[in-house]
Amino acid sequence: MSRISAEELRRTTLARQFPRIETRDADGVLALFEHLGPIQSQVPRAPFITVSARLPGISYQTVRDLFADHRLLKTTSIRGTVHTSVRADFVRLDAVCRKARLPLLRRALKLGSVEPAAVVAEVECYTRDDWRSRDEIVAHLTRWLAERGSRFDANTFTGNLFWGHSGLIRRPKDTHWEKRTDIFHRTAAEVVRLPPLPDPTDALADLVRVHLRSYGPLGRADLAFFFGVGLGQIDTALTALADQVVQLIGPDSETLLDLAEPATDGDPEPGLRLLPEYDGLLVGYAGPNRTRFCSADQLARVWAKVNGVFSPVVLADGRLVATWKTVADRTRTLLEVTMLPGESVLGEDAFADQLAALGRVLALDIGMVRVLPSR
Repeated sequence: MSRISAEELRRTTLARQFPRIETRDADGVLALFEHLGPIQSQVPRAPFITVSARLPGISYQTVRDLFADHRLLKTTSIRGTVHTSVRADFVRLDAVCRKARLPLLRRALKLGSVEPAAVVAEVECYTRDDWRSRDEIVAHLTRWLAERGSRFDANTFTGNLFWGHSGLIRRPKDTHWEKRTDIFHRTAAEVVRLPPLPDPTDALADLVRVHLRSYGPLGRADLAFFFGVGLGQIDTALTALADQVVQLIGPDSETLLDLAEPATDGDPEPGLRLLPEYDGLLVGYAGPNRTRFCSADQLARVWAKVNGVFSPVVLADGRLVATWKTVADRTRTLLEVTMLPGESVLGEDAFADQLAALGRVLALDIGMVRVLPSR
C-alpha cells in the first residue's frame, strides 16, 4: 500500500472539496452538489455559504430558486439530521434511511401489531396533497396510532420520527430559505419527478463512492459515521466497489480508503474561504478524525460536543484558522472573525473577495471586517 503524509492528505482533500467549476449559474451549483454529495444543512444558510465558498460569485437568487423549484431538496435523513442534495442523491438517502428507521419506529412508537411500513405510508399519505406543518403531522399520526392501540410516550423525539421521515422534503414558511426553519413538509414524490427508489444496498454503495470522491482518502469509521450505518454495511458497500477502491497508509499508519481513479482537477490551494456551519471539512469525518485541517485544541473551539453545534470557520493556507459570524451593527452588517489558538491575526484586506461572495449569496450588505485574536 502507498503511504500518504498529513500534508498530502490535506491537499488531496482540498482539491476534491474545491472542484474547478467554471459556470456561476444554476447548472454550476447543481454540478457542485452532484460532486460533493449531501450537505449537512440544519442551519438554513449553510448550503448557501457552501456554494459561495466553493463557487464565489453565485447570487442569492440562483440558490434560492434552486430550492424553490425543488432542484435542490432538503430533507431529514442520515443520522436524523438535515441534508441538502440533488434529486439523484435524495432517493439514495431515502432508500438507505427508510430501511434503517423501521426498527426504530417499532421500538419508539410501541407499534404492537401495526407494521412500521404502515406508519411510513400514513405519513406519506397525509402529506401527499398539501404542505403540512410539523404540529399537524404529529397530531394526525398520534391520533392515527391511538386508534390502532399504540400508547407511545409523546415527546419531541417521537414527533421527530413523524415529520423527520426521509421521504418528505422540507420548506420554510416563506421564500427566505437562507433564514427560516423548514417547518413545512410534503411527500417528495408528489412535488418533483424523482428517479425510482433504488435498492438500499446499491444506494449506499453509490453514496459511498460519492463520499470517497469528495472527502477521501478516509477510513471505514468515517463512512459509517457519515451515513449512520454499521461497519458491516460499509464493508458490503466497499465489496460492491472493490474494483474501484484502493487502500492507503495514513499519517498515523491507519488504513485509508480512496477511489482508484479519483478526480484530479480541483484546487489544492483555494486560498482564504469563509466556510459555513457544519462544513464538510469537519463533519465529513467521524469525531476522532476531524483534525485533518486543525489541531485538537482548535477543534474544541469549533465543535461544541455538548450539543453537537459546529461554528462557521475560516480556511486559510490549507487549514482552519478562525471562526466567524455576521453581526448587525445599526444600519449595516459586519463580519467578525476570531482567530483560533496558535494562529496569527489575519489582515482585514485578506477577506475582501470572500466578503463580496458571502454578501452576494446571502443578499447582505456586509460593510466591514473585524478580526480578533484568539480568546
